Amino acid sequence: MGADRSCVHLELGIEGSGITYQHGDHVGVWPSNPELEVKRLLCALGLWDKRNNVIGIESLDPALAKVPFPVPTTYLTVLRNYIDISAVAGRQILGNLAKFSPSPMAEAFLRLLNTDKEKYSRTIANGCLKLGEVLQLAAGDDIRYAPTTENTTAWPIPFDVIVSAIPRLQPRYYSISSSPKLNPTSIHVTAVVLKYQSIASDKVHSKWVYGVGTNFILNLKYAANGETTPMITQNGSADPASAPIPSVPIYAIEGPRGAYKQETIYKSPIHVRRSTFRLPTNPKSPVIMIGPGTVCLFFLPRTQLTISYTFFCL
Repeated sequence: MGADRSCVHLELGIEGSGITYQHGDHVGVWPSNPELEVKRLLCALGLWDKRNNVIGIESLDPALAKVPFPVPTTYLTVLRNYIDISAVAGRQILGNLAKFSPSPMAEAFLRLLNTDKEKYSRTIANGCLKLGEVLQLAAGDDIRYAPTTENTTAWPIPFDVIVSAIPRLQPRYYSISSSPKLNPTSIHVTAVVLKYQSIASDKVHSKWVYGVGTNFILNLKYAANGETTPMITQNGSADPASAPIPSVPIYAIEGPRGAYKQETIYKSPIHVRRSTFRLPTNPKSPVIMIGPGTVCLFFLPRTQLTISYTFFCL
């Protein structure tokens, strides 16, 4: 593929797991958030030194659903595994957090983003800024540098506000590229690794944006094959000295207390989503296949059959 595009192929062993799949099903991979963004938000919330503290969370409104993740837990675990801190920060949450600002300047900036749709779109949406980056930007911190407790302003935001305002981290679904007949004990995923550049503005430089799911899979692939993460020279962004940095986000793929690693084997939480898309049971039924705006390749799970179909690419 092109220089800025790469394709990753991963084989997930399911032998002994009770998981089965059929043609047309999708595999849901449960990623974690990249470690850089986890540290960034922990520092922005003033929780870096408390990241491993055990906490309990409970709903005070009986009409609401239960806490959507296991408790007790830790600040680190919540931000790494359970809430979607890798998404672009929503306009509404910025207005809700303005009252916790560490300075009048930061409060005014968040309220402006909350009320001015054009400013929000130009700065946050086009810049693909996550919540941790927005908090740093509002406080006057330089988001081009790797976050530390020294260069990141701490905000006095109650942690329950963060948990309530940020959606749950969801699985990423991929078409299964293997056959259950040829590979009954493994699920294969073949996906383009998502990476693109954001749009610069008067407040934010252009940066590389990485898809959470495919880069998590790429981390698994490197680890399973015993490969080291490629390093690149940063050009005037996070490191002014142009020190080498990882070319992809780093994830905690070893899991809690290393539970997901067994020698050279790495585990990952997955599940199979059943598909209702099936070929007709009657082999004489005609099939129309449409691939709008793309080159489509269909693998028909049939042998010694003649199927009448019409294929359109629009």
